[in-house]
Amino acid sequence: MSSDTDTPIRRDAGRVPGAARAFSRQLPYDLLAQIRNPAAAFFSLGLPLIFLVTFTVIGAGGDDSAVYYAPATMAIAVVSGTLSNIAITLVYLREYGLLKRLQLMPVSRSALLGSRVAASGVLSLCGVVLLGVYAAAVHGAVPAQPATVVAAVLLLLLTGSALGLALTVVIPGESAAGPIANAVALPLLMISGGFFPLDSSPDWVRTLAAVLPIGSSLDAAVAGYDGSAVFGDLAAAALASGAWVAAASVLVALRFRWVPRHRR
Repeated sequence: MSSDTDTPIRRDAGRVPGAARAFSRQLPYDLLAQIRNPAAAFFSLGLPLIFLVTFTVIGAGGDDSAVYYAPATMAIAVVSGTLSNIAITLVYLREYGLLKRLQLMPVSRSALLGSRVAASGVLSLCGVVLLGVYAAAVHGAVPAQPATVVAAVLLLLLTGSALGLALTVVIPGESAAGPIANAVALPLLMISGGFFPLDSSPDWVRTLAAVLPIGSSLDAAVAGYDGSAVFGDLAAAALASGAWVAAASVLVALRFRWVPRHRR
């Protein structure tokens, strides 16, 4: 007759993993899904590089124009990879009932959702690195104040992710996700200087860009590239980003939906 010590008992059997452990386990799979998604990879990696090549080729400043367009296209990569990608992806997952299934899993929902958001952010950062390497190798454009550029990019990443989550609240279905996300992202990038400098723009345009979610961060990134950044640039960017992230977070906390809006 066997004793109780003959069969070892796994004390961790059935134990629900914590949020941090669930996040770390899920992130590689979500990142792989992002990489294998042609649309996400193109809009985060390919399209911003096409913009940078086009802008520097047709720009009157030649290689000098890369000092502006390198950080500007980095902003395009981050906004496309976070705001647009997160909004489109999560609305699709919501409407097809995949987000609802997360509620049935014995792990933290916030960890699983955060993993998907983080995967989009990592892919965006890969696009930023690609643009930086191209600008340095082809045009000799390297940031004079790299710490400022890194901080500005991280602010753009945080703001774009928060806005992407908030945008899911107002998107009614997956068929409207792409048009609505692009209708928000493209004008936001244009008026913030993502496609052209705002030096000759009216004062009200520059004032509006400063209070919009990405305008101040983009300006800080450009100033970091040309070496003219001061502490006030990052402070203004952090203040604008913080206000928009706080507003988006409140909206997400109150109105984010895990279940489809329409029955299938």
